[in-house]
Amino acid sequence: MRLLNPKQIWAIGGGKGGVGKSFITGNLGVMLAQRGYRVVLVDMDLGGANLHTWLGVNNPDRGVSEFVGHFVENVDQLLTPTGINNLSLISGARDGMEIANLKHTQKLRFLRALQRLEADCVLLDLGAGTAYNTIDFFLLADTHLLLAVPEPTSIENAYRFIKNSFYRKLRSDGNEQGLRDAIEQLLLLNNPQGIRTPKDLIEYMHRQGGTLGRFIERQLEEFQPQLILNQVRNAQDMRIGSAMESACFKYFGLRLKFLGHIEHEDAVWHSVLQRRPLVLDQPNSGTTKRLSVICSAILQQRSQHPRATELTSAGGP
Repeated sequence: MRLLNPKQIWAIGGGKGGVGKSFITGNLGVMLAQRGYRVVLVDMDLGGANLHTWLGVNNPDRGVSEFVGHFVENVDQLLTPTGINNLSLISGARDGMEIANLKHTQKLRFLRALQRLEADCVLLDLGAGTAYNTIDFFLLADTHLLLAVPEPTSIENAYRFIKNSFYRKLRSDGNEQGLRDAIEQLLLLNNPQGIRTPKDLIEYMHRQGGTLGRFIERQLEEFQPQLILNQVRNAQDMRIGSAMESACFKYFGLRLKFLGHIEHEDAVWHSVLQRRPLVLDQPNSGTTKRLSVICSAILQQRSQHPRATELTSAGGP
C-alpha cells in the first residue's frame, strides 16, 4: 500500500438533502481504511450531524464547534475512534446556529488543522444546500464529489450546486488576482454583455483573451466536479448520470465527470438500521462492489494529478 502524498481532502456534497451523502462518505471512508490508508471522516453537516449514527458510534461530546469556538485548540482532541482500524471521526457541530456563518479566517484555520492530521485522506461530509460554508469547503477540497439521486428535484439542485460553486470560485480567485471588479460586473444579473449562463461567461472571457482568457482556462482546469448517482432503480435511471455529464457541458460549458451509479438495494437500508457500514455488513453486495470501483477510480485520478489543497482559494462570505 502506497501512502498518499500530499494528504488528500475529499468533499462529498450535493444540493439536496436525503441523497445519501453520509452513507457514501462513511462507506468510502471504511473502504479506504480497509485498503490501509489512514482516514479521518469529518461531519460538516453543521447543526444536523449524523455521520456518527451511520458508523454506529455514540454521539461525541466534542466536534467542529468546539474547535471553531477555541474551546479546543488541537484538532487531534476531536478525533473519535470508530472501532475500525485506520478510521477516525470528527463529529459535526451540536448547535449549528453558532457557526452558521463561519468567517474566512475560521475556515482556513480549520482546513489547515485538518491538513496537519496524521492521516492520508480526510473526507468531508457536507450539509445540503448552497450556503457559503458548504460551497467553500467543497471548493477547498482536492476532490469534489457531487451526489444526486434520479429525481427531478435532486438533479435540479445538483445543477444549481455546480453553478453556484463555479461562480463562487470565480469571485474568490478573481479577488486574489486583481480581477474582482471585472468578474463582479460579468456576474451581474443584467450585465451589458448579455451573459446569462456559465457557458456565456466562459465564451466571453475566452474571446477577450489576455488575462481574462488565461484566468478562465485555469478555472476550467481546476473545477471539474465528479458525479455519483445514488439509489438507481432501472435502466432509465442509469442513463441519467451520463445525460447530466453531457448537459452540464452543453449548457454550462463545464466538465462534470460521471464516476458511476449505486443501485437501490435492500441491503443498504438493513445496514442503516443496524448502524453498521454496508461494506462491513454486506461486503459482497452489489453496492459494495460498485463503491469499490468508484473508490479505485478516484484514487487513480488523484495519483495522476496530485496537488496540495490550496487553502486560499475560497473567499469570505
